[in-house]
Amino acid sequence: MNKVKILVILGEPIVNGGQESFILNMYNNMDLEKIQIDVLTPFFCENLGFKEQIEKNGGEVFILNNTFDKDRKRNFVESVKKFLKDHQYETVHIQSGSIYSLMVGAKIAKKNNVKNIIVHSHCGGFSNLKYKIIKVLSSYSLNKYPTEYWACSNLAAKWKFPKKVIKEGKYKVLKNAIDTSKIYYSTSIREEKRKELRVQDNLVIGHIGRFSIQKNHEFLIEIFNEIYKLNNKAILLLIGSGELEEKIREKVKELNLQENVKFLGIRNDINGLLNAMDLFLLPSFFEGLPVVGVEAQATGLPVVSSDRITKELPIDKLSFYYSLDLNANEWAKNILNILNNFERINTTNEILQAGYDVKSAANLMQRYYLDMNK
Repeated sequence: MNKVKILVILGEPIVNGGQESFILNMYNNMDLEKIQIDVLTPFFCENLGFKEQIEKNGGEVFILNNTFDKDRKRNFVESVKKFLKDHQYETVHIQSGSIYSLMVGAKIAKKNNVKNIIVHSHCGGFSNLKYKIIKVLSSYSLNKYPTEYWACSNLAAKWKFPKKVIKEGKYKVLKNAIDTSKIYYSTSIREEKRKELRVQDNLVIGHIGRFSIQKNHEFLIEIFNEIYKLNNKAILLLIGSGELEEKIREKVKELNLQENVKFLGIRNDINGLLNAMDLFLLPSFFEGLPVVGVEAQATGLPVVSSDRITKELPIDKLSFYYSLDLNANEWAKNILNILNNFERINTTNEILQAGYDVKSAANLMQRYYLDMNK
């Protein structure tokens, strides 16, 4: 049997984000004798670990190094057109936070005689006039050109896909599953990591995410500042990098929180860091279904997020949603109240029962790939 080759087209640069985590989690658990995943970004790559892992698994990563600025739409269109003209694939899987990239990518793929065209929504967005106009303008193309519609949650599907697709139930939800053999609660790991970070006696709030507008770091810092006023042993761990990091560092400095906010950068010890935390805070403006939220709950952490996030996190008793209309002090009081009534336990079985086992999810996605390429 010949390998089925899939081209994943990204609408953004390759960074250390949920989209990249999803691709690796799935690909690492597929049968590499049957599937080859190649990845194309018209832009640049900040996540060399992602590139190395794809290549280690037998795939190719095409990085075209265009700028991701005001010309990104033009760069995307021209790059994808040229690439698909020069490279033949029966299946193209377009993954992007941008409706425009999904729409245009599908149209270009169709014009280059690609048989299977998958558009995949990973997130929501800002419900502003620009979004509403693009949603209307994209409906024709997104109804006509894709052959498959995939999303990480029902919310992500409704946000990106036309009403007809939603009404007719033409989309599939592929859960942002995780590897519970690598992400789990352990008292020994918790003690070791807290000792390493020198936070043994502290209340540790954590956040993992790119420093971008979507993640709402400014409000996160304001919430933590209110927590600190109520508990001066509170510590905030910020894991990630991004274009707004310096701005957030300045805000931390302005509030005189330098000793209590730790910028840890990009890390490969996520399980240990999650174990070290007491609560995971995610006041994002929008998400699809955050992989980090699933990972946090897999280590038994309560996840406090904005109500802009889909209410599809796997463990209800660990999911708390608050409005961004509430002020930072109200968020802080709610968080401390949750912690006062919280007992951490191992949640691996609950994650598995909720369908977030990566092996099952990867097998399902592999079956979809193979079936469409018969």
